[in-house]
Amino acid sequence: MEIKNGIPVSPGVAIAPALVLDSESFRIPRRFIRKDEVDTELKRFELARTKAIEEISDIRDSVHSAAKEEVGLIFDAHLRMLDDPLITREIPEKIKTKRYTPEYAVSRVFKKIVKPIKELNDAYFIQRVNDFYDIQKRLLRNLLGQRAHDLTQLDRKVVVVAHDLTPSQTATLDKNKVAGFITDVGGATSHTAILANALGIPAVVGLGTISSDISGGDVIIVDGKSGRVIINPDDAARAKYEARGQGYLDREKRMFEAAAKAERTTKDGVDVSLYANIEWDDEIELALKLGADGVGLFRTEFIYSKFGAHPTEEQHYEVYRRAHQMLEGRPLTLRTMDFGADKFASEVGLEREENPFLGCRSIRLSLREPHLFTTQIRAALRAALLGPTKIMLPMIGSIEEFHAARQLIENVKADLTREGIEFRPDVPLGMMVEVPSAAVMIDSFMEDSDFFSIGTNDLVQYTMAVDRNNQYVANLFKHTNPAVLRLVKQVIDEAVKHNKPVSVCGEMAGEARFAMILLGFGLREFSVGPTAMPELRTLLSRVTLAEAEELSKKAMCLAHADKIADLLDIEVARLLPSEEFGE
Repeated sequence: MEIKNGIPVSPGVAIAPALVLDSESFRIPRRFIRKDEVDTELKRFELARTKAIEEISDIRDSVHSAAKEEVGLIFDAHLRMLDDPLITREIPEKIKTKRYTPEYAVSRVFKKIVKPIKELNDAYFIQRVNDFYDIQKRLLRNLLGQRAHDLTQLDRKVVVVAHDLTPSQTATLDKNKVAGFITDVGGATSHTAILANALGIPAVVGLGTISSDISGGDVIIVDGKSGRVIINPDDAARAKYEARGQGYLDREKRMFEAAAKAERTTKDGVDVSLYANIEWDDEIELALKLGADGVGLFRTEFIYSKFGAHPTEEQHYEVYRRAHQMLEGRPLTLRTMDFGADKFASEVGLEREENPFLGCRSIRLSLREPHLFTTQIRAALRAALLGPTKIMLPMIGSIEEFHAARQLIENVKADLTREGIEFRPDVPLGMMVEVPSAAVMIDSFMEDSDFFSIGTNDLVQYTMAVDRNNQYVANLFKHTNPAVLRLVKQVIDEAVKHNKPVSVCGEMAGEARFAMILLGFGLREFSVGPTAMPELRTLLSRVTLAEAEELSKKAMCLAHADKIADLLDIEVARLLPSEEFGE
């Protein structure tokens, strides 16, 4: 029995024999065609492109599940790429002028597209490279007359093991036959991961060399919640995870039923709001079904992935308009762009950064390149006429940064007024608290910021100087670290003291074991991933404020992160007993 740990991206337990996929790679030699072959080769490329469009359209239209909208959004982007001038003009141009074979022209153009993205240190955009590879491989397969791995005609349940899976491969997985999948590479925000979650297929990615460590037929256990993968488990481990798998399904169902009946208050009647963290606008519908009071964190990065480096004001506006339409009057908090300057390095005169997490990113990029920021703000202020809206600034580290951003927003308001364009002038402006300097000096922001949202993921990373994706130090990344908890409490205390709305929107807010301690600190607004809502709502409805305050006092007296975690786990087990909900 061998145990591996990776990045969990889709919860659930899978136990089945391994189906190991060969790495699909193409070695395209530099070859040329004769002048009299140009027209024939251009037609061959166009046939390959047309076939690719038909194949992707079929994948998009064949999915009939809760994931249909997610699949549609991803593959609509693939179809747009196939109609992009880089494909429709540049590839034929290389065939005509340089007399490249279509295969080599495709290879060259996609290398040009992917190279600058791969050189980025921004995880969000790096994980989109897989989408470009997906399209490239499809074109090359069609040109070469090859077929992709067919995962739709399996005769037994398997765990798919691969170096990587493309979004189109993931979307066509038969849930009745594919119990789960594991890959060498990948990240939590890749389209492959998002699709696995939407399709309900347990998955773990980022396992290094797992595809070469496993042989076909090896029995594999995939724990998509913890990120643990067990190769050839012994009888005890298999029995344990078989029970855990069924228990997970039972617990999810029971928790949903309990949440539907639960009061939207604590046991003693204290109002608690649950808002949703949204990766893209199609998730809003699911969030509302699971009881969201609105959207507490609308990550707008997908707009740049969808429309490119410079989305227009109207493209921004249409996304926000659609979000308000689905929310039907519920509040929407828009976080401005939160990624690194690497995406625009060639256009803004920046060199590649050695440590982008400490470089020109988030609000720093917005202030350096104000045209990107103000375009987004114009659309947000206009869309605010359609429903309750807040604008939230990420990675604020100093009062000077906040003032500079606010001045840009005031300039936008003046421009819109001068242009005679209608907008809402009194949109609340708040900030993420995710940099320790902001947490330490939080009292300095009380006069200027209308609200606060604590981003615990980055706060832990920056406070502990820990890269959570570095396997050698990932064990130090703990939300229960006393230093982190003290900073969180300090921010909540100041906000409550000054009667300013405050929420927590990091992973801490979505874990049931932290709900009580945050409630005890004074938090009344949680912003979490949609699927975390049923458990959180159920737990909060079963605890009194006095119990939460007592627990928070006990936790703050402890100096060890693991002891704090044990204390919180005991309380969760008391409020959500396994006898009622399962393990």
